[in-house]
Amino acid sequence: MLATPVDEPFDDRDYLFEPWWPGVRAIAFVERGAIRLQVEGMADAAAAFPEVAEIVGQLGEDGVVLDGTLLVLDDDGRPDPALLRRRLDGRERPGRAAYVASDLLWAGGEAATRRSFRVRRRWLEAVLEPGDRATVGRGYEGDGTLVAEALASLGIDGLSARHLEARYRAGPAGGAWLRAPIAPAEPRPRPTLALILRLPLGD
Repeated sequence: MLATPVDEPFDDRDYLFEPWWPGVRAIAFVERGAIRLQVEGMADAAAAFPEVAEIVGQLGEDGVVLDGTLLVLDDDGRPDPALLRRRLDGRERPGRAAYVASDLLWAGGEAATRRSFRVRRRWLEAVLEPGDRATVGRGYEGDGTLVAEALASLGIDGLSARHLEARYRAGPAGGAWLRAPIAPAEPRPRPTLALILRLPLGD
């Protein structure tokens, strides 16, 4: 599924808003205790990101397909695009790989894509235990502009918006998944992954 660009952040109670993570899209297939990563343009993504195999230990069941973003963190835990590019080149393995899961495509012996995003997201949170290697991103319903303001203060330049009642669809997502640009408030150091996951919005 490919996100639809929109001009700016917005508020809508039918959407879940979260960061557009500064990494590369990756589908993770977990079966019989092994993981395979599908990353566009890479023949063997698992070789470039071997640490991600640890995700298997965080899953509550086998036979799972996750949709999410691969990041490479520096020594301070900050997503680093330069380190990510070096990994994608396939010659080096700098930094520490991490995976932020945003959607669930298969679990429990059935295609989760038949369910609404609201159901898929709750199912994903039940299947994937939080850990050092992988986590489910934190999202907020309704308040897209508030989330965008918080992300701008952290130097994040994109907002993801998922329609809570939409099913997963291959190809262009239409209104099921939107991407809005964010203008950072000012030049800032890159935030840590832990800080991004704790957006200062309250509960």
